[in-house]
Amino acid sequence: MCSVVPKPPTNDRGQATVEFALLLPLFVLLIVAIFDVTAIVRDQLLVDLLARDAARHASQSDSRDTARQRVAEVVVAAGRSDARWNIEFGEETLTVRISLTPRASMTATSLRWLGRSSGVIGTVTFATEYDIDEG
Repeated sequence: MCSVVPKPPTNDRGQATVEFALLLPLFVLLIVAIFDVTAIVRDQLLVDLLARDAARHASQSDSRDTARQRVAEVVVAAGRSDARWNIEFGEETLTVRISLTPRASMTATSLRWLGRSSGVIGTVTFATEYDIDEG
């Protein structure tokens, strides 16, 4: 005959709770990091699109003042008051550079606190359709 020896009782009640308590902060940190990176990527895509749109409108201008005004209109229409922009004129091209501070980004806030740059930058160069005058 074969006899079955019962397994001795163990006292591991609560083991899953302790493991969960140890891993929960890591999971929360991972989720926050995913949302943070998503926000930064969203703002990078926005600034690239904004710079391209501003450069396209500015390239259709016939004077530098009109080109600057068109870039300003595009930036204002985006609704981002933190946008900083610059336009440079070449022989037959113009370059628009726009920078933004990422919104609601804990990583960006942390990097700013550490003294590092945390902006997203978009730069686009377009050929001008007309000869742009100095005025």
